[in-house]
Amino acid sequence: MAEAPIRTALFVDFDQVYGGLYRIRPEAAERFATQPDKWLRFFEEGRHVQGLLEDDETTQRVILVRKCYLNPVGSVRNSAAGQFRAGLPVRDAQDNFSKYRAYFTRAAFSVVDCPPLTSRGKNSADIVMAMDIIDALGHKTHFEEFIILSGDADFTPVLLRLREHDRATTILGDTLVAAAYRAACDNQVRQQDFIEQAMGLSAAAAPVRDAEDHTDGGRSSLIANVTRAVAAYLRQGGPRPINHLIPVFNGFPEFVYPTDGLKWFGYGSLTRLADEMAQRDPAIQIDKSDPSFWVLSCLPESDSEPESDPEETTARIIACVRDILAKEPEPVPLARLGQLVRSQLPMHRDADWPNGARFADLLRDAEDPHIAVIPDPPGFAHDPVVHPLREGRPQALAGTGDEMRALVAKITQVSGCPALRPDEFRMLFEQMAAELQHLNGASRVPWTQWYLASAVYERCAEQGARITRDAVSYVLTSLENAGYNWHAGADFHTSDNLTDTFLDNLEALCEGARLELSDAELALLEEWISDAQIEPDSEPAEPAGPAEPE
Repeated sequence: MAEAPIRTALFVDFDQVYGGLYRIRPEAAERFATQPDKWLRFFEEGRHVQGLLEDDETTQRVILVRKCYLNPVGSVRNSAAGQFRAGLPVRDAQDNFSKYRAYFTRAAFSVVDCPPLTSRGKNSADIVMAMDIIDALGHKTHFEEFIILSGDADFTPVLLRLREHDRATTILGDTLVAAAYRAACDNQVRQQDFIEQAMGLSAAAAPVRDAEDHTDGGRSSLIANVTRAVAAYLRQGGPRPINHLIPVFNGFPEFVYPTDGLKWFGYGSLTRLADEMAQRDPAIQIDKSDPSFWVLSCLPESDSEPESDPEETTARIIACVRDILAKEPEPVPLARLGQLVRSQLPMHRDADWPNGARFADLLRDAEDPHIAVIPDPPGFAHDPVVHPLREGRPQALAGTGDEMRALVAKITQVSGCPALRPDEFRMLFEQMAAELQHLNGASRVPWTQWYLASAVYERCAEQGARITRDAVSYVLTSLENAGYNWHAGADFHTSDNLTDTFLDNLEALCEGARLELSDAELALLEEWISDAQIEPDSEPAEPAGPAEPE
């Protein structure tokens, strides 16, 4: 019997959401404002609370209350946090948010006007939203879930009140959403997931400038040849991470010596090129279950595959899991482990596990001494025989001292800063500096935060680093909030400048959270972020004065 839909109330802080999206990806802001029916389906289908384990199912929602709070005379000028890129379109003063009203009314929203009340443009959207949410608690319809599309931490008391009344809550926030606000809700939809999953925009970066006619015969023939070479490489060597395709690309002079100045055969990014190849050849499969680690494979030339016995398939899966865990010194997340198994065995990424079992149950039922499932969310597995001392989540900052690990745990808890290793921070800032030098060089091409985040992520992946897109986005947003000069000349963008700016902002976040750091902890913090051993200042000894008479 199907589970009854969850009765839901949805509240949208239009100005805050639109401004946050426009700052990193303008086309996402426009799609949010003009296609609310599209991203509504994301919430109606319950995909915003889909569990981290890949087999988790969702429950349908029926959104009974839909309210949008909009400043009719607002515009991107006073909603976006900052002009993140060069070449943003200049909007006319009359180009305000009132033009988006019709799109929301057609999607059955009640649009509440919240015009400015002061000469400085302050409106009442947040307080009106708060009052309406509290009023909805007393409605004769028992709303089981409240979705608040806003990253404004001012709603924290409202979320706490909803929790007191046993109502499920979901918020929309970026990587720097306040820790208290995040802790007060049951579920957070990340800005990146909202853009990709709710609005259907690809995670691939837009190219620095449009490739000059991808459909011309020469370029089309080139990409066709590249696609055939990649398919042959994958069929011969098996599934490969996306960055392992670079040796294949190096065989083409157009990749090594691009004549048009565009990277990745004119597609601007490795992920966009991979998507293009998968569209040209359906046999090329891309496993995107881990957004930070795409894996490509290629189906055999014969589409028909003999059906295998479930017990035989299970035995091969367990053997594959044992091999993976024996090589991993840290516990592996189950979702990641499942992806690795699918990439190493001839299994389609959407195929069910044998007998329709959940992956975690499949591992438990095997009762293999080399496989232990750890229930600590989101679920992990490890080999207790080969690695007997590993339990729970993977250890962050392995190899660093206890004092630094304790400090990092404290700082990441209050600031949300990613717990990268010092060498990973160094690589991230070095690759970011290199990309900014390219973007702000002689060409001075327009770019967005979305493009920069994807380009830096891909640079790090090409170096073999496991730095996630979220980590890159957090650093970029921190630099933006610290007022980093993105449009300075190429010589300004150095690893040291980026490191110092990020470090200053992180110290300010700790200070704002009333986290008092001693001089020793500040030195450790600098050592962590800059990957440099900080020598303590030594005061010169004062010369001894003449001995006083006794």
